[in-house]
Amino acid sequence: MQAPKKPAPKKGSPIDPTHPRDLVTPLSPPSQVTRVRFSPDGKLLAAGCFDATVRRWDLTGGTEKELPPCTGHNGWVTAIAFNTDASAPRLYSIDSWGKLIARDPKSPDAKPLWEVESAHDGWVRALAVSPDGATVATTGRDRFLRLWSAKDGAKIGEFAPGSDPLSVAFAPDSKSVLVGVLHGVVHQVDVAKLTILRTLEAKELFSKQKIQEVGGVRVIAFDSTGKRVAVAGAVPESGGFVQCTPCIAIFDWASGKRTSTHKGESEKEGYVTDFRWLPSGEFFMATTSGQPGNGKLVFWKPGDEKPFFAVAKPNCHSLDLQPDGRRLAVSATNANSSGNGRPKGKDGSPDYPTNNSPIHLFEMPGAKA
Repeated sequence: MQAPKKPAPKKGSPIDPTHPRDLVTPLSPPSQVTRVRFSPDGKLLAAGCFDATVRRWDLTGGTEKELPPCTGHNGWVTAIAFNTDASAPRLYSIDSWGKLIARDPKSPDAKPLWEVESAHDGWVRALAVSPDGATVATTGRDRFLRLWSAKDGAKIGEFAPGSDPLSVAFAPDSKSVLVGVLHGVVHQVDVAKLTILRTLEAKELFSKQKIQEVGGVRVIAFDSTGKRVAVAGAVPESGGFVQCTPCIAIFDWASGKRTSTHKGESEKEGYVTDFRWLPSGEFFMATTSGQPGNGKLVFWKPGDEKPFFAVAKPNCHSLDLQPDGRRLAVSATNANSSGNGRPKGKDGSPDYPTNNSPIHLFEMPGAKA
């Protein structure tokens, strides 16, 4: 007698590793979120916000308890980053007015340990902390990559890559830093000598439309082994009101050779806004933001033509994975929003709500940590 077939696992169930399962009602910060990041021990979630604050949630009690917001910034908090030392965590943040701040994220008031008022002349675009925790890197609209001491914020040096620097990441050995620029290349820069060691090319991420230059390398991310690095942005289809198709190029770090390229389905999907590898390296996750309502969260295996999981969400700003690989946080725009709202009727009530960023939490019980 033939044994009965086992029922196929339901999508989103604990035995299906490919589909995240909603964990709780989304967290609701009052403004838009630029970046979400888990602390190195996974017990704290932080979010950089448009209202010049860094929001924090304590995850240790089985519920998401919001802590007092971190203040001190002058404009939009454009990026945040933790170091990797769980015994002495540090949280770094940058803003659209040029400031860089370091904090102890677990102290009750999280007051700045140190700050650099003018780390850049205006908008600070990207932020990274070296794996050894000694150095902080920032890039700005002033076209500089700058390095800072993580201990006290002292300036170590600066480098001008010759094109707008949009993203930054440290190499696994902390001895070099990668800076992604508008023209679709990534320069590996020696931290000590501040000279270019080599350049990785993903030039399809850049286009010149008449007098307008669009695109650029928006995200750089190493896998947990340090053997692969992802370079992400979009293939621009037009200038002006930019339409572009998400694109991710995977490189072998030792050789610098590209091993695979992953392109989205439509120019409406927009740029890759954030990227994370699963700790096992089995697949990667990315968020995109494009034409209204066409953002996506995707799971993709390196080398595959299409993602094996994709869900459309109002434009996704960021994502992060807990260090143990069990929980995923995704920030996205609230549905039916319209920027600053639009008055309706004599009472002036909004026709559509103003933008904010619900932070969706998902469980990934089948993922291999």
